[in-house]
Formats: sequence, structure tokens, C-alpha cells
Amino acid sequence: MKRLILSVAVIALAASACKKNADKNFNARGTQAGALALPEKTIPSIVSSDLVLSNDTLWLLDGKVYVNNGATLVIQEGARVEGIKKATNAESSALIVTRGSQLFAVGNPDQPIVFSAHVDANNPSLEPGDWGGIVLLGKATVNKTEPTIEGIDLPTIPAGVDVHYGGSDDADNSGNLQYVRIEYAGAAIATDNELNGLTCGGVGCGTVLDFIESAYGADDAFEFFGGTVNAKHLYALAPNDDAFDFDNGYRGSVQFAVSQLRAELSYSANPNGIECDNDATGSNDQPITKPQISNMTVIGLETATQAIPLWNAAYFRRNSKFNVKNSIFMGFPTGLNHESVNTDKNFSHNLITAFTTVVTPAGFPIVTGCGNAATDLIFTSGLNAPFASTPDYRPAAGSQAVTAGTDFSCFSGICEAGFIQSVSYRGAFDATNNWLAGWAKYDY
Repeated sequence: MKRLILSVAVIALAASACKKNADKNFNARGTQAGALALPEKTIPSIVSSDLVLSNDTLWLLDGKVYVNNGATLVIQEGARVEGIKKATNAESSALIVTRGSQLFAVGNPDQPIVFSAHVDANNPSLEPGDWGGIVLLGKATVNKTEPTIEGIDLPTIPAGVDVHYGGSDDADNSGNLQYVRIEYAGAAIATDNELNGLTCGGVGCGTVLDFIESAYGADDAFEFFGGTVNAKHLYALAPNDDAFDFDNGYRGSVQFAVSQLRAELSYSANPNGIECDNDATGSNDQPITKPQISNMTVIGLETATQAIPLWNAAYFRRNSKFNVKNSIFMGFPTGLNHESVNTDKNFSHNLITAFTTVVTPAGFPIVTGCGNAATDLIFTSGLNAPFASTPDYRPAAGSQAVTAGTDFSCFSGICEAGFIQSVSYRGAFDATNNWLAGWAKYDY
């Protein structure tokens, strides 16, 4: 599915002259490729000392780029970084920040930082998987011993570069990503060996992840392999596989996140809104994966026919634990699939609907003191316009999202103190504030 790049110089200039209204559409088009005809520079394949990428240059990733040796990579607001399409997935361009190194990519609503694929004679139009994505590797706890991150062809790694992740520092800091878009990323070098839009391996809760969009990826939008990093304001748009994937002992918190699929695209053999495993075999290796999730909105497709190829809005399996509250799940054949045998799981104060099966297996184990499935409601009164050409994910007047009540007890992330905010609504948005406005993009 090819996507032509449009010239948007006029829009980019207009955006600099007037601030977008937060209640208007969020389809940001400033920072498109070619809009400002910037000079191009290629980032070195190994960044071993501190480097700043300015916003007056188009920065290119030509293959894998490793931030290594404790270096810090800083990207200015409004900058654009593009990955050159390579001949094979194993060669895919990607930005990998190794343990002890840091990435600071802090944009703002009017000047997001954009990571995308590069358009040239060999790649005249864009499609999912044109480049690999962003990988952050940290020193926080995982449930494997010195694992290597997936999606990288190990024999090709340069000498002196380490792509292991994990450790014992749950407060480890891999940097700060805010107001960032990641477009057309993802690369599979083998089954279950893929790069995602944003891959986090053992990332600690000293890291800031806030206001990040991962769009049109060839695998997952966001995947967390262990670690304790918290994240807010995530937007997963039309990933080929899962929107939010948690594995290998992840124990952080996610609040205010939204995902949506697009009917005109094809998807993997098993796409889910959430996919959560303790590990690939369902072992009892410690720490057990247990994401803390609040105010998430997971949206599949509009009709039952469109949704036939999809799997679950939320899929918890392979001995994982979970705590999911104050969220909305819709547009999938199955709403909640909690086949994990682990009994430490809570799914309460949510709104859920599905085309075939709302919850499977039927019944739900109660977690003492943390509510239970009886506080979940079938979602009947919904969102403003989630399937419109410019969607609006905010609750409609009288929606259960604002009338059904919320509960913020029992969140137990490793770095939980003060992170999860108590709000009066379920789902990722309140009735007035569209936090996607100005920086995020829907119409690709």
C-alpha cells in the first residue's frame, strides 16, 4: 500500500503563523518531507560522543545507527529524521540507543519531532516497514539474563556495540521523548524477531515517554520488553500487528493512550489492541509481566465484517498479570481474552464491547480489594466520531465514559507514586481536551 508524499509548504508556513485550536482536528502536516527543502546530512553509524541534531537539516539514517559508549543524542524541536529504505529487513535503517546512552527528543505541539522513511529514487513513495524504528535499551529489571533485543541481525553489529538490555536499576534514565511521531517503521528479520515503531528493552522509569505517535508500522506500534518505564499520551495508528505489547517482566504504567486501526489496510495473522505475555513460553520467570493501565482507548474497526481478520482488543496470556482500569475497548471480534493462568489480574471499571465475544473465558477471578469485573459495563453510548475521516475520540454528550464513574485504587507499578492521575472519565480523553491537536497526524 503505497502512500504518495504531498508538498505542504503552504501549510507549514501557515502553521508557523497561527497556533492550532486544541479542539480542532489534530492532523498535523508541518514537518513533511520536502516542505522546506532542507539540506541533508547522514548521521554517523556509531554516535560515541554527544551530538545535537538541529532542525535546519534533514537527518538521514543509512542503516543502523547506534548511540553508544554513554553518549547523548539531542534532537531539536521540529527536526526531522528519516530512515533510508534498504534492500532487506535485516539491513533496515534504525536508531538504537544502547544501555547507558540517552536520547533527548523533545518537541512541542507546534513543532513535533518526526521520524519517518526517506523518499528518493529507490523509494519514491512510502509504506509500512520502509525503515526499522527507534530502540531504547536500558538497565532496569527484566526476567531474562542479559537478553539481546530482537529485530537486529546480530552478526552485523559493529565491534564495541552492545545490544543487550536489562539490569538492576529500575530508575535508569534512557532520555526523554515528547511530542514525537514515528511513521512507516517496523521490520521483521524472522518470525517473532521484529523491530517496532518504538521498542523499549529494560528501560527504567527515569525515562520520559509522553505524547508519542507510532503510525503505519509493519509490526507493533509500542513494545516493552521488561523494564519499569512509565508512558503517557501514546497514539498507535494502524500498526500491522499489536498496538501495545508487553513482555519479559514489564512492570510500568501507561495512562492516556489510544489506538485505532484503518479499514483499508491489511493486518498480521493475529492483531490485538493489547498483547501481554510473561515471556514466549509462559514461564514463571521473575519478575512477572504486569502492566498498570488506566485511561486507554482501544479501537478496532467499525463493522463486524471489517473486523473479521482481527483478534482481541486486549489479550493477556502466557502467565502474565495485569491491572487495567478506566479504559474503553471496542471494534474487535473479542473484547477481553484473559487466557493467562495467573490469577493476579484485575480488569475493572472499564467499558467494553465486541462483535462476537465480550469476555473469554467466561467469568473472571476477583482480586480482593481491587474491584472486579462486575464494575465493567457493556459500552453502548460512545465517542464523538471515532471512525470519521478526521476522528474525534472524545466522549459524546451523555457517554458512559463520563457518567459510569472511575476507580484509581490498587495501582502498583514499580515507580507508581504520583504517575497515574485521578480523573473523572474512562478512556483516553475527556469531553473537551483533544491532546492530539497540533502535533499528531491521522491522514497518511
